Amino acid sequence: MLIKIISVGNKLNQWESKGIEFYTKQFPKSLSIEFINLKSQQNPNYSTKEVVQKESSLILSKISKNDYVVSWDSTGESLTSKNFSNFILKCQSSMTSVSFIIGGSFGLSLEVKQRADKVFSASQFTFPHRLFRLLLVEQIYRSHTIINNMPYHK
Repeated sequence: MLIKIISVGNKLNQWESKGIEFYTKQFPKSLSIEFINLKSQQNPNYSTKEVVQKESSLILSKISKNDYVVSWDSTGESLTSKNFSNFILKCQSSMTSVSFIIGGSFGLSLEVKQRADKVFSASQFTFPHRLFRLLLVEQIYRSHTIINNMPYHK
């Protein structure tokens, strides 16, 4: 299965990249991950609404009609790690790819959330978007360990 992570934000720094690499190296061969990093559109000449719209257009341009899309938003469905692993297991058995969307610091437009097949919330906390990429990759790895009864998830 292919997992695409489409995110808006700055380039990862070294420790974030190393953290992501730590988990992706441990993924099984049947699970591949592709990162699509989009530049933030924040500019003093744009309103918050304009920034969200520009970023949403970029996000939507990276999604094909057949993609199964999951957006991450604080208003989405809350999950436990075990619930998320059940979701990943269903994806593995019924589809070849899933795209996870991480918006910019002003969030996602209603248009992107409506395009999503699912909207999940990781927490009521607000996370830096670069850090959330690492958290998401860790949860995907954790899902793999739960599905395969490995000792990582306690």
